Amino acid sequence: MKRNVKQKKDAPKNGLVMQGLLALYKRLQKAWAQWMSNRTKGISQRILKMALAAFVLSIGSYCIYLGVHAITGKSKDNTFTVTSIKRPRHLTQTGDVGPTTPLVSMQEYERIKKFRLYMDSLARSPTGKKVYDSIMVCRPGLMDSVRYFEKQYQDSKKR
Repeated sequence: MKRNVKQKKDAPKNGLVMQGLLALYKRLQKAWAQWMSNRTKGISQRILKMALAAFVLSIGSYCIYLGVHAITGKSKDNTFTVTSIKRPRHLTQTGDVGPTTPLVSMQEYERIKKFRLYMDSLARSPTGKKVYDSIMVCRPGLMDSVRYFEKQYQDSKKR
């Protein structure tokens, strides 16, 4: 309950800080606008429009110059170049190299098979279920590994 009260008290402080910063920002904006207005008060509207047009034209022409120079410029550093993408020769190869010897020997496979049968019998019996569950809690990926090695042996046997 006390935590909720503290959070509610902190929230208005954050809001007040944000409101203060926004008010300061607005004051700075108004001061800048007033200063600019005072500086340009003696200049006629026609001259201001001509100055704006000259500024836009000069910046626009400079941007166009940069674009044209980048495409057709004489120096090689600033031009756009088109390079073709070459497909590597080994792109379609998977890189898998089949093992020359099986990862699991016949004796190991027999031991793994007996272990899997033992674990299955534990899982089926009511008294062994507790032992099976405790093994699975300690070693959650054990049966997945057993299945993986059995599959590896079967795959190597097919080759």
